[in-house]
Amino acid sequence: MTILAIDLGGTQFKSGLVSDTFELEKAFEARPAAHDIETCQEILKELISPHLDEIEGIAISCPGTVDPETGTVYKGGMLRYLDGFSFKVFLEDLYQKPVAVINDGKAAVLAELASGHLKGVQNGLAMIVGTGLGGGLIINGQLYQGSHFQAGELTFSLPQGKRDPLTGSDLAGAQLSAVNLISTCAKALHLADEQDGRAVFEAIKAEDERVYPIFQTYCRSFAIQINNCQSLLDVEKVVIGGGISSQDILIEEINRQLDQLEEEETWVFQVIKRPEVKACFYHNAANLIGATYFLEQRIAIDRK
Repeated sequence: MTILAIDLGGTQFKSGLVSDTFELEKAFEARPAAHDIETCQEILKELISPHLDEIEGIAISCPGTVDPETGTVYKGGMLRYLDGFSFKVFLEDLYQKPVAVINDGKAAVLAELASGHLKGVQNGLAMIVGTGLGGGLIINGQLYQGSHFQAGELTFSLPQGKRDPLTGSDLAGAQLSAVNLISTCAKALHLADEQDGRAVFEAIKAEDERVYPIFQTYCRSFAIQINNCQSLLDVEKVVIGGGISSQDILIEEINRQLDQLEEEETWVFQVIKRPEVKACFYHNAANLIGATYFLEQRIAIDRK
């Protein structure tokens, strides 16, 4: 069974062909994200139409709250125009092939459960950094969606202090946004391209004093968020995904910051067991793999 998986992100739309053993057989060139529903629909048609003869279904990963039964997206996260749109209705009417839709953070955690670093784990958390901070939960070996399909929406964690009610700039999604980190560091380095992640991480690895303290502060916030999640969830393992998770220094520094927190707040860590923290196995392909896994689950249920 070959599935066409599509990941709709805040900055890029990615797609690829995924096998029934959850291997990315072919990745296609990413497209810039659409800014309205009409353009989004046209891009979907362009991505899907050439592969109709070789695929058995279409798997969609996207931001927002997703009702898995109807395939309808609510709010839409960074893609607000998706609010109220049903990918399942739209695409099944067009192509008469099974379609499943899942939130991007939940897709990532399913990829890790299927054949990544959460395989065999009973309780685990995926934290996915990109434009914001997505997440997904595995509880008792199963994806936990929550009462309103919103479990794992880490972007919307509120700070303890005051925040700007208009921008929400102190939300966890802003503090831990990979896009914001790279942009802030690029400005400090006076780079022409404020999204030049490669140059930013070269400077971070060199411990450039213009950006390394920014990076350390970012990882400190990440470590605190992990500890706060652990106090509620008590998971075995936390995996971190998104483009920057492929940078070994990110996981290393987050673990260093956890070490420092443990020294500073010994009494907390005497009660709250620290989880293992590592990068997602799939990095950027996680959402494509996880959406495919979810579609295969839905197909299996429908056949019973």
